[in-house]
Amino acid sequence: MNKSGEHLARNTGLGIRRRYGRLIQYALRQWPHLLLIVGLTAIMSGATALQPWPMKMLVDYAFGGVPVPDLLRQSLATLSLRPRPIVLAFTAAGASLALFALNSGLDVGLSWAWTAAGQRMVYDLAADLFHRLQRLSLLFHRRRSVGDCLSRLTSDTWCVYSVSEGLLVSPVQHALTLATLGAVAWRLDPGLAALSLAIAPVLGGSALFFGRHLKRRARQSREAESRLMSFVHQTLGAIPVLQAFGSEKRNGERFRRLAGDTVALSQRRALLRYAFGLVSGLTVTIGTAFVLYFGSLRVLSGSLSLGSLLVFLAYLRSMQNASQGLLTTYGNLKSVEASIDRVLEVLDAEEEVREAPGARPLPQPVQGHIRLEGVTFGYETGRPVLHAVTLEAHPGEVVAIVGPTGAGKSTLVSLIPRFFDPWGGRVT
Repeated sequence: MNKSGEHLARNTGLGIRRRYGRLIQYALRQWPHLLLIVGLTAIMSGATALQPWPMKMLVDYAFGGVPVPDLLRQSLATLSLRPRPIVLAFTAAGASLALFALNSGLDVGLSWAWTAAGQRMVYDLAADLFHRLQRLSLLFHRRRSVGDCLSRLTSDTWCVYSVSEGLLVSPVQHALTLATLGAVAWRLDPGLAALSLAIAPVLGGSALFFGRHLKRRARQSREAESRLMSFVHQTLGAIPVLQAFGSEKRNGERFRRLAGDTVALSQRRALLRYAFGLVSGLTVTIGTAFVLYFGSLRVLSGSLSLGSLLVFLAYLRSMQNASQGLLTTYGNLKSVEASIDRVLEVLDAEEEVREAPGARPLPQPVQGHIRLEGVTFGYETGRPVLHAVTLEAHPGEVVAIVGPTGAGKSTLVSLIPRFFDPWGGRVT
């Protein structure tokens, strides 16, 4: 973490609630889209719960000789159909196609609603950040390059998209899926359902372990990208000087070095994400193997039908996908925390030049009479640049301020348009 990040975390106490709560406000402005997303997600969870049942109809009722339930028999009777194997096979195929079409339509609706809401969140945050950057004093901008500010404005603002997805959309979607499928799976076989939950502590532990490292790698990567963008901005803004002194080769080597550092950090972060996915995937696979083994024993003993086992395995796969989705979301949130800190560092920065309560507007027309009375000012605490400077310039006068480099000439002039406020004295 850089010094500004440490200072921010130490002095402002950016806890999880505050860090995410600030950004969630941008998501809540899009509440109509969020309500639509929740509604579509609930319908999709129900449709997902129905997906494996055509297979059970085919395996148990059409081929396995298991008695057809009264509800299915009555539904076929309303269509003047008898529950023969060919009719059941045709019904299963039709139900599969209908469920696929329903899920596809719901998925398109969810994608549209989330894209529309997410883009507006990002643009709202970028607008607030841009406004804030314009309001902050030159002292703030002296400490940060233009490239760094551009990186925060164009790249880091996308963190609100990830945060909103990770705290609102994804948890709701996966939680509804887990609740719906878990309830049906428990009714099918409580023992197998309990066995499938045995891997939950391992998945949670791996998420906590990798989450800490992902956050650190993400912060290092974002800082490297910011350094690269700052260098590119400075170089392209000084092309005439660059060509006059023949610095192309030296700058090219520095660019390759900075780009190499950025790529290396990105690769390390990607490797860590792959390791996280490998551990969680292996854990899920082991859990599935145990359920498959004990479920097969239940089928062989006659206490569970083959179709019910297939339905349970389909539910298990969907629930595991939802669990892995939550873990992936957690990893993504840890990865964007560096961007969140960089955005909030700007939004929470104090305005060093503030209007005093009851301040009078500048009288018009401006007469051009400038007076500095005992002005003291510096950029760092305890290191003043100007010491009790007194100066007066009447309208029409030409005043020359001379002195060696670093004497404070530019600083003195910057106080007149109030780019900074003096530590002592006054400017009128």
